Amino acid sequence: MGFDEDYEMMKINMEKISVIILTKNSENNIERCLLSILKQTYSPFEIIVVDAGSTDHTIQMINFHKTETNPNNISIKIINEAPNTSFDKARQSGLLHSEGEILAYIDSDVELSHPHWIECMSAPMFHGYNSSEKLIPLDYIAGVQTLAKCRNTDPQFLKKIHASFEYKSDVIGINNYQPIGTSHLIIRKDLIQNVGGFEDTYTGEDTKLTEAIMKQGYYFIYLKSEKCYHHHATTYTIHLKKRFRNITNKIKDKFIQLWRRSFERK
Repeated sequence: MGFDEDYEMMKINMEKISVIILTKNSENNIERCLLSILKQTYSPFEIIVVDAGSTDHTIQMINFHKTETNPNNISIKIINEAPNTSFDKARQSGLLHSEGEILAYIDSDVELSHPHWIECMSAPMFHGYNSSEKLIPLDYIAGVQTLAKCRNTDPQFLKKIHASFEYKSDVIGINNYQPIGTSHLIIRKDLIQNVGGFEDTYTGEDTKLTEAIMKQGYYFIYLKSEKCYHHHATTYTIHLKKRFRNITNKIKDKFIQLWRRSFERK
């Protein structure tokens, strides 16, 4: 297949959005997440669940909704990975099994706020984006991000977490860099592949990857008008446990990096 044919095929597949969800013992959240995706007016081409060895009812719940609450018969694939699979290896696994040219990474504890979420979030990918500063052609848009918001009934500590960060601009590039994560992000697959994909690390690789894409001259759009609900934790104790796990993973990554450097010097 030549370049022109490759490009035409990519344009056709651009309308195919592959949703990628990472799970591991996610029975408390996966139903809420899946239902919010299955209710979308812009139906994704497929939903890929990358599971890292769940031992609870996560897989059974996914299989139930695959047949019982899936009126548009969206393809739902479950990719089984090892229990110690890192977040970024799981993200890369989802990419490798996807068919669409646009990927929607949505964490299993994220709930989309309304049925038009995918339609609204993907619009700049198809039509470009006219910000207050300048017009960004769709060819230069790498992805679209929004921030998680709280309900009035959410715990106070969760409200503080979500209120602690705000983007300074609706167009984010390398010249006004702010970190872009993948908890609820729509992004072009080809640009991920162009920078080498996700590395197998436990922390921070998603923001490194989106920064590398920005360095190539692309922009991420922040849609302040949109939102989602990110159910990080139901209690402050669970929140502290997650923070401890993140610190542990950072230390683990540091040791892996040191080991690789010492091996390369030999």
